[in-house]
Amino acid sequence: MRGYLPVTAEEISTFLSSGTMECGPLYAPTIKFLTANNDLDDEQGEYMLSMLAADEAIEMREESTGPGFILALEITDPQIAEHGENFVNLKENGRWEDVQCAFLVSPDGEELTWFATQEISAAISQWIKG
Repeated sequence: MRGYLPVTAEEISTFLSSGTMECGPLYAPTIKFLTANNDLDDEQGEYMLSMLAADEAIEMREESTGPGFILALEITDPQIAEHGENFVNLKENGRWEDVQCAFLVSPDGEELTWFATQEISAAISQWIKG
């Protein structure tokens, strides 16, 4: 299952260097979400969840400098401590090895720019500068 984690550039940098990070809720296709949105296909559901994460990333950006980001993590059921309506909480810290990609959230929250994991380390210093 893919979970979407709203983060700041500084949090990405710390996560990248340490390999682990305490993660807040990850927006994810839980049973409750899938049941409530059974008219959506997988791609539409993933888009809806990423947009929820984008909204939170914009709120985080208002509290700090620089753009908002989302990390997409591939997580498994044994890693999950709690399922909410549209989110999961992990039992332990998230692992960098589970990160699939990053998204830069546009200022209006309507657009996400995709970055492969190998592009993140090259771009992080620029992201921190804003």
